[in-house]
Amino acid sequence: MAIDSGTWINVGFYIYVSIAFAILALGFNLQWGYTGLFNAGIAGFFLIGAYTAAFAITPPTPPSIGYPGHLGGFSFPLPVGAVLAMVASGAVAALVALPTVRLRADYLAIATLAFAEVLRIFAINLESITAGTIGIPGLPAPVEFNPPDAFLNATVKVAVSAALILVLLLVLYFMAESPWGRVLRAVREDEEATMALGKNTFQYKLQAFALGGALMGLAGWLFVITLNYIEPTGSSAATTLGFAPAVTFSVWVMVIVGGAGNLRGSVVGAFVIYGFQWLSVQLKDFAPTELKEGIPYLRLMIVGVLLIVLIIYRPEGILRERKRVLR
Repeated sequence: MAIDSGTWINVGFYIYVSIAFAILALGFNLQWGYTGLFNAGIAGFFLIGAYTAAFAITPPTPPSIGYPGHLGGFSFPLPVGAVLAMVASGAVAALVALPTVRLRADYLAIATLAFAEVLRIFAINLESITAGTIGIPGLPAPVEFNPPDAFLNATVKVAVSAALILVLLLVLYFMAESPWGRVLRAVREDEEATMALGKNTFQYKLQAFALGGALMGLAGWLFVITLNYIEPTGSSAATTLGFAPAVTFSVWVMVIVGGAGNLRGSVVGAFVIYGFQWLSVQLKDFAPTELKEGIPYLRLMIVGVLLIVLIIYRPEGILRERKRVLR
């Protein structure tokens, strides 16, 4: 039976947005799940990557009444936008980590949370640079069809997203199993003992934090080329959650539910948690009028109950971290 075009477009939206969140979760898992660095500013690095990509890949904005314009208009190819998004987000993550990575976990969380919220406020108010709450529409898709074909467009976005996450999983798996990855896990378990073995733990933590930030920037690039629109507040349904602190919380939950220290767990957690949001939007169309407003709150209750059950009965998450035994 052939799949309906509208249904596939809707399902495709779920797949490529879930993959964008999965890349965010992989970045956070590298920082926290492997190294023990608690980053509460995920939304900020996501924002940097998204806006850097948007500035790089958009064509020049013609003058328009009521539209303030935005920085950029360089019309770079999409791969160049991805590289620039990763470099910008990773470099900022390294700069943030330099004075904060030595702090206790709670201080690091506070510093990164404040950093992300300051960035979002700047994105809202610097209209001449970011277009503010009006947003940047018309971002280029991976492939432009002429005449436009929504079905093929969704198929290409799903294919690009799937290929990207598979490559990332392969690369990160080899990194995690390499001596470098073993040092990260040693830092997480006992930093003082790792230092006693002659390892520069500050350097390793800085590298992990910067690499995790770069992955969050890559997620921002994927986000803008698949949704083709960006604005900072999350008030538009097209932006899913925007760059509000709720994004950071969602990624935490994805990693906890999927399994910290497990790369596949990050992907599973992203599909499960974002799936609740996507399903709640679908069910809203079929729910009685008096129940429609309560569906988002029901979703949050379900996620909360799921977290409680997992923490009690399976604190390692759906896919627990593989135990390694030295021989």
